[in-house]
Amino acid sequence: AAHNHDLHAHFFRPSSASTQQSSSMSPSVAKKIVVVGGGVSAGYFARAMVAANAPGAALTIISSENVAPYERPALTKAVLHAESPARLPGFHTSVGGGGERQTEEWYTEKGITLKLGTTVVGWDKANQTVTTDAGDVTSYDKLVVAIGCTALKLPASIGGGLSGVHYVRNNADALALAEAMSTAKKQPVVIGGGYIGLEVSAALAARGMNPRVVLMEPHVMARLWNSEIAQKYEQFFETKGVAFYCNAKVKAINAGDDGAVASVTLADGEVLETDLVVVGVGAGANYAPFDGLDSTPDPRSPGGIAVDGMFCASGAGVADKTVYAVGDIAAFSIADGETVSQTRMEHVAHARSSAAHCAAAVLDDTFATEYKYFPFFYSRVFEQKDQARALNWAFWGFARDTADVVVVGDFAPKLCAFWIDGGKVVGAMCESGTEEERDVCKNAATRKVPVDTQALKKCHCVEGAIALLR
Repeated sequence: AAHNHDLHAHFFRPSSASTQQSSSMSPSVAKKIVVVGGGVSAGYFARAMVAANAPGAALTIISSENVAPYERPALTKAVLHAESPARLPGFHTSVGGGGERQTEEWYTEKGITLKLGTTVVGWDKANQTVTTDAGDVTSYDKLVVAIGCTALKLPASIGGGLSGVHYVRNNADALALAEAMSTAKKQPVVIGGGYIGLEVSAALAARGMNPRVVLMEPHVMARLWNSEIAQKYEQFFETKGVAFYCNAKVKAINAGDDGAVASVTLADGEVLETDLVVVGVGAGANYAPFDGLDSTPDPRSPGGIAVDGMFCASGAGVADKTVYAVGDIAAFSIADGETVSQTRMEHVAHARSSAAHCAAAVLDDTFATEYKYFPFFYSRVFEQKDQARALNWAFWGFARDTADVVVVGDFAPKLCAFWIDGGKVVGAMCESGTEEERDVCKNAATRKVPVDTQALKKCHCVEGAIALLR
């Protein structure tokens, strides 16, 4: 059932940290601000608005989910744990960013209208309104599209829609998968060897379920890692009972007599019996009903709403500085040296920072600070209490195809890798490093620190490489 808290609020109650910031805001702010979406960006946008304490601004958030905005990374991590799994309200925004836990009560207290279980199905750019599936029409001065991306699905013709086939996009998906993990009788099959595939297979392995991971690429995390790095992680996963089927394609997901999934047939004819399939083959950008906005096709991540440095979107008939897009759905300019490309960035760090940057622009039409984002990715798995060792890696920068990748460390537990191009570090990765070691890696990639590649290759341990780059 939809929760419709119509507060008719016309101000934000002050927060203790906002007085100084609000004084610098433009005296002429939007009266009606509408955010469509209920993920990370929506929650952090609300946080930024409250911190700004903008008088006269009224914020409405419309989300198709039945829960207040939350930290999505938990969905393929702690939500899937067998013991003490994460559950809402534990991971509402903005706890992941060190802020308050923004429950429904928090939005009420701050004077924000939160419309849950409500999907926006129509957009009238001329009259500046959005229409929900319930037929309600909401007007706006500023519209922020924060709908995120969608999980790519396998065709129904090969069984992609069968009962027992799971995709993880939202809280309901993750809860359904967690329940299925508790009741599965056979070894699961995970399709995809990227972020979702590895994090879900780790959760399955931690339960002793011995998942099979099927991927088209020659090794896991192929968009980021080379074979040397991937091999170390694959071998670790294999000690946990995970089996990898690399360079493999799914021909069909087959139904049993009850209509639910019973097996997966690979292109080479091998049949994997299973009653649980998890698909993680990438994300797409379906931005209806906002498809009248200019978009930027990205061969790596299809689609995306094109935005400028303040996350302002444009399109035929769209008034200037009235529509914005943030988070995964936004295609923004990112610079790698002299190369500037417009792309989407599917990561929580960008979802958080883009929301805060956009809020500043929404509140002040004269705001002209270009968004600067340096790519950052991370993953943490096998963090359950009964696991002897967790994996915890982070990557900063760019994994250029032209780079020489230097891997240092024995992965017991530490490992570092550096992407060297033109004698400079353009990307750096750190597994199980100390805070200082991670800072050195981040700094090396951010500042494109010059390095002697041969000297780096001679380093026998992470500490040696860190000393060279410090």
